[in-house]
Amino acid sequence: MEKQEFKDIWLPLSDRFYRVAYSILGSEPDARDALQDLYVRLWNQRGSLENIESPAAYGTRILRNICIDRIRSRRNGEPAVEIGTVVRDTASGGPLSPSADRVVIDKEMIRCLSRAMESLPLMQKQVMEMKFFRQMSYDEIVGRTGISPVNVRVLVSRARKTVLAAMKEFIR
Repeated sequence: MEKQEFKDIWLPLSDRFYRVAYSILGSEPDARDALQDLYVRLWNQRGSLENIESPAAYGTRILRNICIDRIRSRRNGEPAVEIGTVVRDTASGGPLSPSADRVVIDKEMIRCLSRAMESLPLMQKQVMEMKFFRQMSYDEIVGRTGISPVNVRVLVSRARKTVLAAMKEFIR
């Protein structure tokens, strides 16, 4: 992937990525640092990014992992190391793959997130899915649900706080 193509595809997503990082980390400096880490990682992988069908979803997943690792390192007082730590498959000499313990932790986090989402009231769950998983704007959510913009923001805020509290419990 050439420099200009990278700029055209990935840089327009920076506002979306920042909102995701901020919603997870709750701090502007931390969100900006996570965003910078994301773009460094993407730039280093630019040769393999041409086959990505959904850059927004791919970048959001990597960013989520970066943010979760930052939360963990904050708790432990350790320097940030991304959750997607990888090891070289020495048997095949092949490409990088996630370590086994990382896969188990990721699966457990997904289960925790699923339980937290299932515990939400129906409307909170729906707007949370629209906002964070489908990456819909508040205006799109208002159009889909017919709920007032203020109520949509309140529902998203309450759902996010509930899910974050559940994820913090998981991290402890």
